[in-house]
Amino acid sequence: MKSPLVSLACVALTAALLFGGGARQGLGSDAIPELAALPLLALALPRALPYLKRSPGALALLIGVIALPCAQLIPLPPWLWSALPGRQPLVDIFTTAGVPPLSWRPITLIPGAAWRAMLSLLSPAAIFLAALSLDRDARKLLALVAMAIGVASVPVAMLQVIGGQDSGLYFFDVTNVGRGVGFFANANHFGAFEYALLSLSAAALTELPIRSYALSLTILGVVVAALLFGLSLSGSRAAIILGGLSIVATLALMLRPEIAKLGRRRAFGLAIGLGLMLLPLMLGLGMSAILERFATQDVVEDSRWTLTAVTWRALWSYFPFGSGFGTFPSVYPLHERVVDLIPQFVNRAHDDLLEILLEGGLASLALLLGFVVWLCLSTRRAVVGEMEADGWQARAGIIVMWLLLLHSLVDYPLRTIALGSVFALCAAVQFKPPPVDDRREAWWSGLRRRRRRRKRIRSHTRRNPVGDTA
Repeated sequence: MKSPLVSLACVALTAALLFGGGARQGLGSDAIPELAALPLLALALPRALPYLKRSPGALALLIGVIALPCAQLIPLPPWLWSALPGRQPLVDIFTTAGVPPLSWRPITLIPGAAWRAMLSLLSPAAIFLAALSLDRDARKLLALVAMAIGVASVPVAMLQVIGGQDSGLYFFDVTNVGRGVGFFANANHFGAFEYALLSLSAAALTELPIRSYALSLTILGVVVAALLFGLSLSGSRAAIILGGLSIVATLALMLRPEIAKLGRRRAFGLAIGLGLMLLPLMLGLGMSAILERFATQDVVEDSRWTLTAVTWRALWSYFPFGSGFGTFPSVYPLHERVVDLIPQFVNRAHDDLLEILLEGGLASLALLLGFVVWLCLSTRRAVVGEMEADGWQARAGIIVMWLLLLHSLVDYPLRTIALGSVFALCAAVQFKPPPVDDRREAWWSGLRRRRRRRKRIRSHTRRNPVGDTA
């Protein structure tokens, strides 16, 4: 019988992946994963604290991530607020418009945006704390839930591409019509979800109690083929490139012993068979989208250097305190020049590092550097450590986190609740799992014994069939 913590974690992760794919914060659909995270957060926090105390660095980072947006909401006296970088133009506007004298105001320029940004952290925080206090089998179950949703997203994305502009399967008003997005609003983020699952699926499926290596790798191959097809339907160039890196890293760090056990010839034949199965689908739907995307450039790609330049100017205007989390869409137009104007509304910098520095200032830079140091140390432990089951989970998490961070340099995948929750799960599996509960382990052992007994009985019955004695 699974514990309530495991059940709540599965529900929260499912809600995040199905309803948290919006590219903008504050959407109505975000309320579903945020509400699902509340009971999980209340149950997981006291259980996770003992494990966090063993890692002071990780605890400090977690406190910093929560404290920074809270600090931006602390009201300041008018004389101090107006002296902050970037506030004087607003003071001049208020004075010219005849607005009454300034009252106490927080650091963030838009408090409502900061609150929405904090609410978007509920689901990743709850899943991180829950997974931190779950054992290896429960963590594997969460990875299997994510994998199942990722595979189920593929036929949805296929129907979206087939339906084209008139498809009714797009779940967001602002989306990439004509491309596969699954349960996301953005095709790039759907592609990121699919390549993230390549490593997580490998870690979860190789731990299943299947004695036949050929059968285990066949199941994994079918899942990988489905995820690659979904990746091709997204048509995301960055996701396709990072998907290739994910495959290479997964083969090098995780699947090499399994392939060696299977044998080079049989592994090669399995790969050829899966490739032939995937090729017709790729040629029919995914390949055309890939070639079209690599042959053309969209407005955002053409204007990427402009977006970076304007964001960089805005960053220094509010440094070192930042403009406040969630304020980028409102702050960016204030720093545009006539030559910088583009026909589309700019909702993100398409470089999450710059956007975080703009909104969070020097404190966010310190948190980012601290996290990178922690990630480098975790990478060393996961890669140099022994090849064990929990080591596979840690290595898969390392691969996913590095890929999503690289993707964030040209996009904003971690701004979605869905991918933020996947990232949080990958961070949690870097910590040593607690021991398996003795009662649950005894229950699983008894189940396995009963299955072996039934298997022996069926085998004996087939060898010695009961016939008529007359």
